[in-house]
Formats: sequence, C-alpha cells, structure tokens
Amino acid sequence: MQANSDTTTSRRRFLAAAAVAAVVPNTAIAAATDVELVDAAAGVVEADRALNALLDAHGDDADSRADYLATEKQRYAHLETLATVSAIGTAGLLAKARTLQVDSVVDDVHRSAEIALSLADDLTGGLLS
Repeated sequence: MQANSDTTTSRRRFLAAAAVAAVVPNTAIAAATDVELVDAAAGVVEADRALNALLDAHGDDADSRADYLATEKQRYAHLETLATVSAIGTAGLLAKARTLQVDSVVDDVHRSAEIALSLADDLTGGLLS
C-alpha cells in the first residue's frame, strides 16, 4: 500500500506544480533571466579584478597579451548581457543597478548609458515604447 500512497503523493505534487505553472507561466524563465544578469554582474567585477592583476603583473604590455584580451572580451560580453537582457525580478534589477556603481563601468560612458537605459526600460515596463 505504501507504493500507492507514494504514487498519489507524487501525482498531487505534479498537479500542484502544473497549477502554479499555469498561473505564473514565466516564473522559471524569470528566474533564469535574473540568474543570467546576476552572473553577468559578478562576471564584470571578476573580469575587472583579473585585468587589474594582469596590469599589475605585466605593466603596459598586459593589454597585448592573449589572456588579457580574452578576459576583456568576456567582460564586454557580460556588459552586453546587462544592457540587452530584460530583468524580470528584483535580483535582475539589482544586478544592473549595482553594475552601474562599479567604477570601471561608470568610466565607460557608452556602456553605462546602455545598461542604465535597459534598467529604466525594465522598471517602466517599456511604457514609452
């Protein structure tokens, strides 16, 4: 009889999860989107640390090194994600806002403007579009 009880419980859990998914169909998408933004924000900070370490170790020659160029390319990919991926929840919004407070991003007027506009679109829900 235990197996039947487990089957019934599993079926109930499945049906409950399906009901929630029907009411909030984008919950998983929202979580995945915001995780992507949080990861991108952390990636910018980590890339900045790595680039600074390479500059400290190799001086002015650092920016011609393959590892420096690869890290810089990844940093720009993270910034692009922050500027183009819509935040759905608080985590994504905070990731964008915190990135706008990073000194290297503040110094990059073009990229910071792109992220700021994306954040404004997220907050207003594209009201002006």
